[in-house]
Amino acid sequence: MNIKGKKISILGAGKSGLSAAKLASFLGANIFISDSSNKIEGDDYKNYENELGEHSSKVLDSSLIIKSPGIPNTIEIIKKAEEKNIKIISEIEFAGFFTQSPTIGITGSNGKTTTAELVNQIFLDAGYNSLLGGNVGVPFSDNVLKEIEIGMKKTIHVLEMSSFQLEHTKELSLEVGCILNISKDHLDRYDNYEDYIQTKLNIIKLLDESNYLIYNQEDKVLREKIEKNKFIPFKASDSSEIRINLDKIPLKGAHNKSNISAALGIVKKYSIDTDKVKNTLKKFNPLEHRLEYVATMNGVIVYNDSKATNIESMTAGINAFKHKMIIIIVGGLAKEQSDFLSAIKATRARIKFISCYGESGNDIYQNLRSEFNCRYNEKFSDAVNKAIAECKKEDVLLLSPGCASYDQFSSYIDRGNNFKKIIMGLT
Repeated sequence: MNIKGKKISILGAGKSGLSAAKLASFLGANIFISDSSNKIEGDDYKNYENELGEHSSKVLDSSLIIKSPGIPNTIEIIKKAEEKNIKIISEIEFAGFFTQSPTIGITGSNGKTTTAELVNQIFLDAGYNSLLGGNVGVPFSDNVLKEIEIGMKKTIHVLEMSSFQLEHTKELSLEVGCILNISKDHLDRYDNYEDYIQTKLNIIKLLDESNYLIYNQEDKVLREKIEKNKFIPFKASDSSEIRINLDKIPLKGAHNKSNISAALGIVKKYSIDTDKVKNTLKKFNPLEHRLEYVATMNGVIVYNDSKATNIESMTAGINAFKHKMIIIIVGGLAKEQSDFLSAIKATRARIKFISCYGESGNDIYQNLRSEFNCRYNEKFSDAVNKAIAECKKEDVLLLSPGCASYDQFSSYIDRGNNFKKIIMGLT
């Protein structure tokens, strides 16, 4: 793609939009940035022609539109661009045009970041110049620009890909694709569950016959939707293939066994020495806010799983502790009307107390109160302190909310850090 001298409109002045602008500008394009908000963090957008507070018709005066993932497809300017047949692509697709290095795409409702981080670390330990990007927080455009500027050899790109990023990604060439699982998530964005499923499955369209996709054979949706005998299935037990004692690996829980298996399936194509893979696994620690060990407080083991923003990931967090009594903090802003009771009823014998909080907390409390010992406090800090008061020696105190954080916090990171601050103030 030759963009020198061409005008490119970028929707969204956040991290991914500005990254695309930087790459496009480096390659000689003329940039116009449009953001519907009047409040933009930082001043980098001022390096380009821009507008704030609206998406005006100026956006349409371009040969290409790059859309930031947070912007829904339903906004008016997108419809007008489609009517004028202006090409609309994601930041990830745009960056992909300018690298010839192998690119790996990993998607799924849960476990994307852990799996992508693990794959990236395996490659790094094996001597590759592996660059991790996408939904993990580093835009793909940043990594491609870095590759171009430095002239990196033996480069490989590992991408965490959200459904939002896959919406307008049609021409990205992946060497390996991976779908970890699909469960109900982001239904505030999509008309129905099937639309969300099909968006996740878009990753298959980014592969040709010389590439391969691995998928989770234990996931009901994927078993039904993916064509048998054409792609490579994995299951949690596949992680035992490397003959390592999984109990000695820092990543805990059945869901992480599945993530490990997916990672092993991805790197298998590259014939990496088994001993190097084993060494990576032995030292790879859980990511912050994902079943992160916080402290042991008066004999109570405390874990921060703030990234668990849907019921499925919350349930995975609970199931990571098979032989402990659990005091769990749940709540925040539910992404849909959720039946928490049906999801965790089977774990009732291991859950001593549930502390509910936030905008959806009272609804969750009402849903659970008939079967569980639980209480509702609107404020997060009050719910945490109530949970602490219920703890006894050898219990597990677990923050695994099953909801988004945006009612009281700016992000799940903010929520997790607040939780850790409370705990560390008591130890």
